[in-house]
Amino acid sequence: MRCRAVVIERSGIMTSGLRAVALSAAALVVFGASRLSAQETAQTGRTHVVKRGDTLWDLARLYLGDPYLWPEIYRLNTDMIDDPHWIYPSEVLKLPTPGSTPTVAEGPKPEAEPPTAVPQGAPVPSAPVPAPTATPPSAAPVESPSGELSGPTVFPKQTTHIDPAKQRVRAAAPAPAIRIGEFLSAPFVDREGGPRGAGALLKAVNLSVSTSGRDPKARLQLHDDVFISPPVGSAAPEGEKYVTYAVGPYVEDLGQVIIPTGIVEVIRAPRSGEAAVAQVVHMFAEIQADQQLMPYDSTSLQIRGRAQPVGGSSWASVKFIPSSAVLPTIQDYLMLDVSSRDGIKVGDEFLLFEPRRNDGDHAEPEISIARGQAVRVTPYATTLMITGERHPKIEMGTMARRIATMP
Repeated sequence: MRCRAVVIERSGIMTSGLRAVALSAAALVVFGASRLSAQETAQTGRTHVVKRGDTLWDLARLYLGDPYLWPEIYRLNTDMIDDPHWIYPSEVLKLPTPGSTPTVAEGPKPEAEPPTAVPQGAPVPSAPVPAPTATPPSAAPVESPSGELSGPTVFPKQTTHIDPAKQRVRAAAPAPAIRIGEFLSAPFVDREGGPRGAGALLKAVNLSVSTSGRDPKARLQLHDDVFISPPVGSAAPEGEKYVTYAVGPYVEDLGQVIIPTGIVEVIRAPRSGEAAVAQVVHMFAEIQADQQLMPYDSTSLQIRGRAQPVGGSSWASVKFIPSSAVLPTIQDYLMLDVSSRDGIKVGDEFLLFEPRRNDGDHAEPEISIARGQAVRVTPYATTLMITGERHPKIEMGTMARRIATMP
C-alpha cells in the first residue's frame, strides 16, 4: 500500500510538472507569435491603430527607422489628420511601403557611368565638357507656391514678395518746430499782473526741512510735495500738471514779464474741501512756496515743420534780457517788441544785427551778430532763444529782423 501510494504521488508530481511545461511552452508560443506579428507589421508598414500617447515622431521611428521622416506618414493621412501635432486613439493610419521613403540626411546621387577601358600606351582622353544650356530670356525662376521646407516640419516658411514699384513710401512726420521744454521754460510777456485766474502754491509739505511749512519763502526741491490751489476752472484731478511761475518786472511799452520756474503734478485730488497735493516733477529755476500756477500748455507740440525763408519783413529790437549775464549767449532768452499781432509765430527765425552806417567819410556794412528762434509769442511781445552767435554784442536796443517764418 505504501509503495502504491508513493507511485501515485510521484505520478501526480510528474503530471503537474508536465502540465507546467506545457503551459510555459504555450506562453512562449503566444509571446513569440505576438513578437512576430509586431515585426511583421513593422516590416510591412501597412496600417497602425493609434493608441494613447502615440505621435507621428514615434511612429516614424518605429516603422521607418528615422523620426525625422514623420512627414511621410502625415502626407499619406492628410484626409484624416488636420493637424500633425494631434492624432487621436482608434484612428487607423496608413504607413509608407518599406523602401519607398527617402533618406533625410542624403540627397539623390547622380549615377556614375562605368569606366571605359583604355589601351596600354594610348593617351588618356579628357573628360568631355558639357555645353552650357542657354536660358530663354522670358524664362523666370520658378518658386514653390508653398514656400520652403526646413527641418522636421511640413509647414512652409511663408515668404512675401512685393513689387518695389507697388511699395508705398511713407514719409516721416515732421518734428515739432521747438522742443516742449524750451516752450514751457521760456519767460514771456503778459498783461500787467500776470495771467488771470492763476492758481497758487499754498504750503510745502516736505517735513525733512525745518523751515518747510512755516516759511512762505521755503524753497522746494525736486520730488517735494506741496499743497496747491489749482487755477480757476480746473478740478485738479490726479495726474494733472501745472506750471509754476514767478512774476518778473513790468517792462514799459511791453507788459508784465512772467518767469516759469517748474512743473508740478497732482498726486492727490482735493477731497471734502481739502487742498490738493502736488509733487515737483521739473525745475527750470528756483521754486518757492509762495509762487503761482498756470495751466500746462502743450500747444507747441502741434507746431511742426521748418521755417521758410522770407524777405521784406519788419524790423524789431531787443527790449528786455531776462538773463543776469553781462553778455547773453546761446540758449539765453531775449524779449522783442513784436508780437502775434504783427504776424509772428512760434518757430520763426530772426537775425540779430548791427545796421549799416554811413558817417559821410566811409560806410560800414551791416554786421550779423546772432540768430534766434521765437519760442514764445504773445499779443504783447516775442521771446527769442539765441541759437547761434558770431559776436558777443547783444544788448538792449540790438536790432532784429525776421528771416524765416513758419508755413
